[in-house]
Amino acid sequence: MPKLLITAIVLSGLIAIAADWNEGKPPLFKILKPLTTILIGVLASLAPDSSYRDALLVALALSLLGDIALMFESNAAFLAGLGSFLLAHLLFMLAFLHGVDRHVLPAWAWLFLAYGVALGMVLVRRAEAALRGPVVVYALVLTGMALTAAMRWQTLGGATGSFALLGAALFVLSDSALGIRKFVGRYAGAQGLILSTYWAGIACIAWSAQAAPL
Repeated sequence: MPKLLITAIVLSGLIAIAADWNEGKPPLFKILKPLTTILIGVLASLAPDSSYRDALLVALALSLLGDIALMFESNAAFLAGLGSFLLAHLLFMLAFLHGVDRHVLPAWAWLFLAYGVALGMVLVRRAEAALRGPVVVYALVLTGMALTAAMRWQTLGGATGSFALLGAALFVLSDSALGIRKFVGRYAGAQGLILSTYWAGIACIAWSAQAAPL
């Protein structure tokens, strides 16, 4: 089952990216984009029953809502997507701290904070006035999500820590690519980079539940 499901996730994601390579939002893309995230949610649901898995499932549901909102181009849709993903990141943070009894960060993890501050400063200068506050808040929460993933890796290690950290790093890369496209300017291959790193990121996070403490 996991192998077939992972194959379905990869195929759905690749076809979705190919269908929307020029960012025209064709009907096939509007079906496959949420479907890919739903399939990743199913992957998470196959993990052993745990509070960690349950928190991830809610976070993935919020990510699905964000996926749908970001298929539209208006600022209202962007803010709705931003809000959904912000809540998702808060739940990812709570999940990553599950089973972590020592809140210790590896020294290199502070690079996430430096990166978040630098990127946030670039995006805020480019954003419309109405979007600057939400962008700052989102950047802080996204950075916090990455830091808690690093904390999980440092404390628990193993598959649950490694996949959580890898997934968080890919999610940061995806959101960075999205923010640059939104506020700095469109660039070739943006959609492919944004979606491939996003789906790979949440798939890694979903897989981290397979070895999570109960």
